[in-house]
Formats: sequence, C-alpha cells, structure tokens
Amino acid sequence: MKNVFENEYPPVTIVIPMYNAERHIREVVRAVFGQDYPGEVEVIVVNDGSTDNSLEVVRSIQKEGGRSSLKVMDQPNQGAVGATNNGFKAAKYDIICSVDSDVVLRPDWLRKVVEEFSDPKVGAVQGYYATPIGVSFWARMMGYDVEARYDSIRSKYVTQVCTGDTAYRREALEKVGLFDPQFEYGYDNDMSYRLLKAGYRLVFRRDAVCDHYWKADLAGYIKQQYRSAYGRMQLVRKHSERITGDSFSGLRMIMQVPLTLLFFALLVLSTGSAVFFTPRSGWYLLVAALFVLGVVLADRFAFAAGVYRKQKDPGVLLMPFVHLLRNAVWCAAFLGWIVGRSGNHGKRKVEQGNP
Repeated sequence: MKNVFENEYPPVTIVIPMYNAERHIREVVRAVFGQDYPGEVEVIVVNDGSTDNSLEVVRSIQKEGGRSSLKVMDQPNQGAVGATNNGFKAAKYDIICSVDSDVVLRPDWLRKVVEEFSDPKVGAVQGYYATPIGVSFWARMMGYDVEARYDSIRSKYVTQVCTGDTAYRREALEKVGLFDPQFEYGYDNDMSYRLLKAGYRLVFRRDAVCDHYWKADLAGYIKQQYRSAYGRMQLVRKHSERITGDSFSGLRMIMQVPLTLLFFALLVLSTGSAVFFTPRSGWYLLVAALFVLGVVLADRFAFAAGVYRKQKDPGVLLMPFVHLLRNAVWCAAFLGWIVGRSGNHGKRKVEQGNP
C-alpha cells in the first residue's frame, strides 16, 4: 500500500458534485478554500446539469481566485454517482475527498481527516455531520437523527462512511473500483463494504466537523427517505451479510421496517377478519397491531429522549411521529422494490422466451 505521507501534508483533491445547489454552493466552496491545511489542494466542482444558477455562482467564485486551484466540470445530468465518479477520475492527487454541495466544512476538517492516512491500511475517513442553527423543522429532524446515531458509535473504526464529507485513498479506489452506477442512494455504503472486503479500514473522525443542510420541507424529506430506503434494499441484495445494518444504520434502526410492516399487515387483517369471520378475531388482531405499534413508539420515544437531552429543542417531542412517517415511507419503498424486482424478473423471462 502506498504511503501518501512522504510529505507531512500531502496534496489533496476535493470533489464537489453539484446539482441545483444554488442555495448553499457559495458557502460550501468558500469553506473548502478556508481550510487551515498547509498542503496543496485541488478543488473540482462537477456541475451535473443544474437548471438553476449553481454553475454561474461557481464561475463567479472561480474569478475571485483563492489559495487552491478551482476547476469546474460541466456535464449533462448523470446523477450523483456519475458526477462523483467523473470528478474522481479527473483528480490529480492520492487523497480524494468527496464533499456534498450542501455540506459546509469547519476550518480544521481537512487537516484532521488527512492525518488518518498515515496508516496505510486506512482506505477512507469520514467526519461528523452537525445540524446548523436556524434550519427548518424537517432539516432538524434529519440532522438530530444523524447526530444521535453518530454519537452512539464507540469505535474509531467503522463499517460504513458516506460520501458527503469523506476522504478516500486513491490506491484503494483503484483496487475496488469507483462507485457503482446501479445505485441512486446507498452507493457510499456499497463502496464502504467493498473497501472492507479488500482489507482496508474505515475511520470515523468525530472531531472533523461539518454542517449539513438537509432537505428543508416535508416533500424533500419524504423523497429522500424513499430513495434512501430503496437504496438499502439494493444493498441487502448485493451484500446479504449486511442485512442487520452497519455502524451508522444498526439493527435497532433496521428493525423499524419489519415491525412497521407487521403493524400494517395486522391492521389490514383485523379489518378483513372482522368483516369475513368474527368481530372477536378482528379485535384480537387489532390488539396485536396496536401492541406492535406501541413497541415501535416506545423505542422512538426512548430515542427522542436521548436527542432532547443533547439538543434541548422542543421540536424533538414530535420526532417519534416523524419516524413513524419515515417508517411508512420505508415500507412503501420496500413494497416498491419488491414489485420492481418482480416486474424485472417477469420481463427477463419474457425476453428469454423470445426467439
């Protein structure tokens, strides 16, 4: 494994995939320029077919100049995986960072994550997502949830890092390949699992902090949760050993989906049983459904209590019900994935039967 620490501060490439990021991209890029890192930094912004003024904003920053080189790649929309892969391919240096276009790095982030590459077995290093002050209710619910799960991680070494604020070793990427384009969400998990199988370590650096501006409204929250859940189904299909989750999404979180599915199934059965059989059988099934719902809510209230102790935000009292909504969206994604799999299987059978 190549030692990138021939110099104390090795040169680094930072790739920022961007799609309709006008709201935060100026702050994101300036935060990259504001790193207290003495080494050389190459910055590549990949505009993935934005339809807003994102590209114009980045071009204006480019004209302002800065201590590190800023390159802009403009391409037709290919999705986050395509944009990230193209940025990584264009990177010059042996440490390549992926920073989302809604993630604002604190000044010492780069210096801290790069330190970990002095260990040649480290393939990737992620920092800590903090919830910015003054964001919307839905953004706070997302941010607080992520912080709580990060806070529960006890080991420096983890089994998953995400692309939003992570540095990768080029040699490791060359060994396992770039991000898998079959994933819209979950491609960072897939990369993490491949790196682990190749013998690399993944590091979570909790003191390398950034501010993550999550989706700000209900529609954005639902859309993100659906895609995230769908990506999880794809991951389980490709990496069946990860059915119980990883460092970031453990068994406690994973169990939310089957329990919520069980609640809905019992609820439907109770109605059908009361209509087609006896009211008593329907009542028993309804009680069972409510018991399962109680288990889910009890867990979510316990989770929210821990969040409230840290955040002191009264809005956290609604988190259990937000998570019920999230669970319902995950269930819909699971059913959508099952239907999609069945449809694709049927299509393949028809194609195989054609002359």
